[in-house]
Amino acid sequence: MIIELDIYSAIRTQYLEGESIRSIARSLKISRPTVKKYCEGATHPEVRKPYQREPDIITDDIKAFVLSCFKQDEDENLKKQKHTAKKIYDRLVAEKDFNGSYSSVRIAVRKLKAERTVPPQSSVPLSYAPGEAVQIDWGEATAYLDGQKTKVYKFCGRLCYSCDIFVQVYKAANEETFLEAQQLMFDFFGGIPRRVIFDNAKVAVKEGFGIYAKPQAKYFSFSSHYAFSLDFCNPASGNEKGLVENLVGYARRNFLVPVPRVADIDELNRKLWNDCISYRKKHKVEHRQNPVNVMYQEEVKFLNAIPKYRIINVNQNIVKGISNICEV
Repeated sequence: MIIELDIYSAIRTQYLEGESIRSIARSLKISRPTVKKYCEGATHPEVRKPYQREPDIITDDIKAFVLSCFKQDEDENLKKQKHTAKKIYDRLVAEKDFNGSYSSVRIAVRKLKAERTVPPQSSVPLSYAPGEAVQIDWGEATAYLDGQKTKVYKFCGRLCYSCDIFVQVYKAANEETFLEAQQLMFDFFGGIPRRVIFDNAKVAVKEGFGIYAKPQAKYFSFSSHYAFSLDFCNPASGNEKGLVENLVGYARRNFLVPVPRVADIDELNRKLWNDCISYRKKHKVEHRQNPVNVMYQEEVKFLNAIPKYRIINVNQNIVKGISNICEV
């Protein structure tokens, strides 16, 4: 059975939160074999070609009918007598000769409800629980690669509880490198936080911003597989990811000065990985009670497990470098 990405995301999240396969199947109204297939991240719904339905099965007329059901509920104002997705589907079949699937209606109802709901702006926490979140960001730097002065794009990630860091450079900051860097970051940290905090860059966001941002399709697919929620910042709100913004400058001043002269970008990344390990071992963040390494050893126990199936095919030299570092 091929499932939608929102169902896949729910399976992965609920399973990692300790819910049983039976309970997940019951709550999502899908079979237990389907939950068992996807819960550990050993595969991904997009590995196989998805089933092709007739286009535009949820037409504007159908959407208008769903919204009219919401309006009826609001007018009646009865908490325990509201349209469920199943009831809306039954009415569509009876009143509109609808011949689509129930799952398509359920997804449409969920999306339309979300569009009508304006969530409150959350305050930026001053502290984080172990394994709760990681902040990520891009920066720019210069290096000499095989004697050529080259601008490189620096991906930075920082765990919010322990302040452990990950730095990786690329020749381009595009969707492919964005996803690869995060996959390597999870390898480096030895697990996956529950939230990833980022800005509204087009590499991640299709439209909107902050709590209204809609992620790019491939990034939503990626986050569903690795079972982390996406937390996009508001415009001009650097304080919402201040930990990683400090890291962008710190890495440039401390890891890339003097300007590195290396044979290629792989050599530069090996140097950066060693710099990150040295930071983990020796650094203590100001106003933190314990060194980074002590807090990291505590936090790694709370990170979610990395799934077996890897979405991005990473250069084998990079994988070896990460593997060596993770053994430290």
